[in-house]
Amino acid sequence: MPVALMKLDLSHIEHVAKLASLSLTREEAEAMTAELGAILKHVEELSSVDTSNVTPTSSVQLGPAAWRRDEERPGLSHEEALAQAPRQADGGFAVPGFVEGGS
Repeated sequence: MPVALMKLDLSHIEHVAKLASLSLTREEAEAMTAELGAILKHVEELSSVDTSNVTPTSSVQLGPAAWRRDEERPGLSHEEALAQAPRQADGGFAVPGFVEGGS
């Protein structure tokens, strides 16, 4: 049985953007509304597929695991890691305090 999905509107996008601390322009939020709406419509279409005769699976792995060797590789320098941080403090990332006693 198909699942009826709620209609996505601009207020939903603005709410989620606020929760994620994203600043979107009105145009970006409107574009995101249309894009996510199309994705939800596709999901709704998929939910109408009859899967009553499909055996549930516990894994989607079809072959042996593609493991790679755990090898050390070069990473970012301290400066590169902090370059795009919105806030820095004491040589690290500054984040809002949310635990009692945090600053």
